[in-house]
Amino acid sequence: MTIALTESILQFGDPLGFKVRHGSERSPAIIGTGSDTFKVEARTLSGHQKEAIVTEGETGSVWRLASDEGKVMKGDDLAPFPLGYFNAGVMGDISNRTRRIANQRQLGLDRLRIRMSHLFGTDGSFVHSTAKAYSETVEFRIEMDGALGLEEAGSLIEAAMDASPAIALLRRPMQENTFALYINGRRRELADHPNSSAQDAMDPFLAHKRPPRPSSGEPRNDLIRKCDVVESGESPAVPLTSAQKRCFTIEAQGESRDQTGEFETDTWIGRPGMTHFRMISDESDTDAAPSGLGLMSAGIGLCYLTQLQRYIDAQKLDISAARLVQFTPFLTGAEGRCDAIDTHLFLNGQAPDEIHLNLLTIAARTCFMHVAASTALEPQVTLVVNGQQVG
Repeated sequence: MTIALTESILQFGDPLGFKVRHGSERSPAIIGTGSDTFKVEARTLSGHQKEAIVTEGETGSVWRLASDEGKVMKGDDLAPFPLGYFNAGVMGDISNRTRRIANQRQLGLDRLRIRMSHLFGTDGSFVHSTAKAYSETVEFRIEMDGALGLEEAGSLIEAAMDASPAIALLRRPMQENTFALYINGRRRELADHPNSSAQDAMDPFLAHKRPPRPSSGEPRNDLIRKCDVVESGESPAVPLTSAQKRCFTIEAQGESRDQTGEFETDTWIGRPGMTHFRMISDESDTDAAPSGLGLMSAGIGLCYLTQLQRYIDAQKLDISAARLVQFTPFLTGAEGRCDAIDTHLFLNGQAPDEIHLNLLTIAARTCFMHVAASTALEPQVTLVVNGQQVG
């Protein structure tokens, strides 16, 4: 069975990001101490457009986040690219942990600015099924203003990085991620990957028979927006056939908007011709925007679908309408943690089962986020306090 998709992320004129349903309370993974699991239901739409529905834990709100790729990937450049969600999510979570610990220690933190640069690489060919992704270095420049000394600031950032589940994902290779694969509605046993021990997930097409729409009330238009800023130069094509190693950076810079817990991030791909996108996360009990962990979770699922779609296109496979359900467990406290990601992938098409099974392997090997989660990468941090660099 083949499912045809012609939907656009702009079909209803809704904002690129909005709240679908109000939760009863924010997750302890965001505003407290404890464990919770975030769920992402993501699906491909027309071209490289995608939609993620993020449920922030057992009691949290549900958010709809749109994604696209730029011209370099033959996308429509309508919404943020998946890795932009990841960077914005990591920075939002660092902001969250920093402010909470500063409040606990009664430190006068007035303003927080973060710059993040994450270097990735790929080699091999999608056409020849040899493509592989790498996560190589990640750098932060953190600037703080307020009534706090250099030693206090250094201790604060060290504690915040330790407490962040997002940083834990970068620092420590997680246990092997688990998978489930459903081909034309039937779950298949996997031979080359750890099988999910969870019960069958509900197909997003069945769980959301109608496209998600904003919850009651006027939705905010500023949660996700495309900027007028474009990196200078002509965007280069990304060849599917080249086997040479190619490196690029995902850049982001952001700062706290006020004392409420909102953090605004500007993110872009460090290549000529790339568009900037802005996202807001909210780390407070106000629940005015997705949390950093919510944005990061969306980025992981959307990146996986992007690599899957690239391989389907390169191989001209009779497979359509890829969608997934992803469960990401977080633990917060003095030492944050992100445990193994459980991904349930749904595919429909006339290709043989072995082709569908190979797709899951290819996507996991080329997904930058899954590779980052399995790679030990200690962030390099430069700290600036009231204009003075520490160390």
